[in-house]
Order: sequence, then C-alpha cells, then structure tokens
Amino acid sequence: MNIRSHRQRGISLIEVLISLIIAAFGLLGLAGMQTRSLSMQIDSETRRVAAGLIEQLRERVAGNQEGYTTALTQGYTRTFIPGAAVTIPACANVNACNASTEVPQIQVASWMMDVQRQLPGAAAVIGPTTAGSANSMTVTVGWIEPNATVTATDVACARIEAISANPKYRCVTATFFPG
Repeated sequence: MNIRSHRQRGISLIEVLISLIIAAFGLLGLAGMQTRSLSMQIDSETRRVAAGLIEQLRERVAGNQEGYTTALTQGYTRTFIPGAAVTIPACANVNACNASTEVPQIQVASWMMDVQRQLPGAAAVIGPTTAGSANSMTVTVGWIEPNATVTATDVACARIEAISANPKYRCVTATFFPG
C-alpha cells in the first residue's frame, strides 16, 4: 500500500472569510475614529473662533480705555441672547460720537454682530467683573455645540441666563482690564 501524505496548498474558504471579517471590523473602527476626529476638529475650531472674538473685543477696549472705564463705572452690562436682533445705536451728534458713552455701545453692538455671524446660536454677556467697578470687565461667549454628547450643562455658561440650563451650549469666559 502506498500512502501518500496530503499537504494543504493555498488558503481555504473559511480562512478567507475570517480574514475579511477581521478586516471589516478594523475598517469600521477606523471610520468611527475618523468621524469622532472630525467632530472634535469642528469643536476645536469653534472654541478658537470664540477666543478670537473675545480678543477682538479686548483690543477695542484697549483702544478706548476711558470710554469703557466710564461705561463700567456706570454699571454698563449687555446681554445678547440667541436669535435676538442686534441694533447698532446711533450717535446723538451724527458728526461726532461721544467717546466715553456712545462709542463703547456702538463697538459692543458691532462686535456682537460679528459673534452672531461666526458662532452658531451665539449668546454673550459683557459687564464689570464686580458691580460698579471699572477695574475689570468679564465677557462670556456661548454657542451651540452641535455634536455635544454631554448631558451636563457647562458651568461657564452660568452668566448667560437664557442658555445656562441647555447642555448643548458651550461657553468661554475671559476677564480683562480696560484701564
């Protein structure tokens, strides 16, 4: 009797199917990571825009220290809620705006229009850090984070009453000194 030994050559169908299943799971994992990465990139970009807008306001304050110091001493506080129309106030004298009373109001309204254009569902609060004090100004900017999966509210949004209970809002707060 002649017994031949059988050696397997090639790959069986079962091995191919198992390899395809493993590869499919790997590709699904990569697709999920790519989606999450894109979501995080959008959130990061929105935070960068918010920080840049606060920096723009800080520069406007630095350019008119006297006006903002006067406004803060008088208790100037502005709150912008999502969807509300922002109007730019007119000067009493069309040929010359009062730098210490009218210019800060015009600049803040103009700034808020920029915020509304650049952030989804924008909201903001601007005012003295301590009531009646012109030493420092606190600004909080809020926006809707469309990919938010957190069910807790952002504590930084507490200053903006209209959105403070909404878990989809994210906020950035900054304090700066006009004088």
